[in-house]
Amino acid sequence: MSAYLLLAAAIVSEVFAEAMMKLSNGFEKKVPIIGIAIGYLIAFYLMAQTLNELPLGFVYAVWTGAGVALTAIIGAIVWDEGFNAKKAIGIAAIIVGVVFLKIGV
Repeated sequence: MSAYLLLAAAIVSEVFAEAMMKLSNGFEKKVPIIGIAIGYLIAFYLMAQTLNELPLGFVYAVWTGAGVALTAIIGAIVWDEGFNAKKAIGIAAIIVGVVFLKIGV
């Protein structure tokens, strides 16, 4: 499987784990904790696999940047946490930064 597809799957797994963390209500609800553990285990495993083909700096920047952006979007859509111009600019800055890292690879 392509390293980029593995990285995308790692990002989705991380965002899933973060959504489960929100659902756990500060670890008061126990069932979502299983989702947290599974999501992060899959995310770290898949990210480690991408490092066989892609450089660490790029992988980590994409993983964290896309994770932050997707988590903010999901928070706005699912939990009505709001989405404004400042958040949009922040997400755009993350994307630009990742593009610059890729250009330097």
